[in-house]
Formats: sequence, C-alpha cells, structure tokens
Amino acid sequence: VMIADISWHEYQMAAQVGVSRKSQSINLGHKDRYGSVWNPINDIGWSVVSAVSELAVAKCLKMYWDGSVNTFSRPDLEGIEVKAQLHHSIDPHKTSNFLVVKPNADDELVHVLVLVHSNTRYEVVGFIKGKNAKIKQFERQVNNRPPFYAVPIDELTDMRML
Repeated sequence: VMIADISWHEYQMAAQVGVSRKSQSINLGHKDRYGSVWNPINDIGWSVVSAVSELAVAKCLKMYWDGSVNTFSRPDLEGIEVKAQLHHSIDPHKTSNFLVVKPNADDELVHVLVLVHSNTRYEVVGFIKGKNAKIKQFERQVNNRPPFYAVPIDELTDMRML
C-alpha cells in the first residue's frame, strides 16, 4: 500500500482535467456505457476523483501524468488502468473494498485499485493483470448491472512490485 497526499495545486490541476473530461463528454453526447444514470453532483465528482486518482498513482510510481482529455482508447497511465472507489469507511453502500475489472478489459493491462479517503488523501492499494482478474471466483453481478470481476484486496500484488 502506498499513500499519496495530494497538494492543493496538484488537486486543482487534476480537478480541472476531470471537469474538462466531463465537459467534453457532454459536448460529444456520451452516455454511460454500462447504463448508469448519474446525478449532476456525483457525475462531475467522479470525473474529478478519477483524474485525481490517476495523478495519485503516477505520483506514487514516479511516473509522468499528462492529464489527457479525449483519449478513451488509451490506458490511464502507460500500461496501467486506474480504478478508484471511496474507502468503505466513508461509503455508506460498502462494508469492504475490491478492485472492479470489466470482462472486456485488456488481459495484459495492469489494473490498480485506489481508495479515496478525502479530497487529498489517496491510498494506492495494489494491482493485478486483467487476465489474472478474470476468473470464476471473482465473478459478480449487482442487480441488473452488467457482470464484472470483483478482486479482493488480499489478491492484489503490492504496488512496490510494479
């Protein structure tokens, strides 16, 4: 586990990227590909949190984060897909956390779980390759949402191994 404490100016930069991404999605008429319906507050909130999470992983791994917009076919970082969730202690819908991997995820891409503790504190938990996440024991479906793989935290590889 690595902790990324984000400074106010790093937060401002990444938040602006999140706002730009959401604005461009609105401009291009994008809909949630998994059928989620977001309200305007949590929609922009998750756009910001996702961008800050990418920055947090880059900061922990000492990688460059370009803050790109409209690069949907590209991983969040070089060879890495970042997946963020609120830590279960601040998410009323969760009693634990896990990494979500979609069935169509690239088998060779590394997926990293980031747990959000506050606006400026991000816990970079661990990683798994797509092919290693897509196994029967991790299959899950919630209500009428599409199936996914829920990888428990104890199945993730320590970030220092990346």
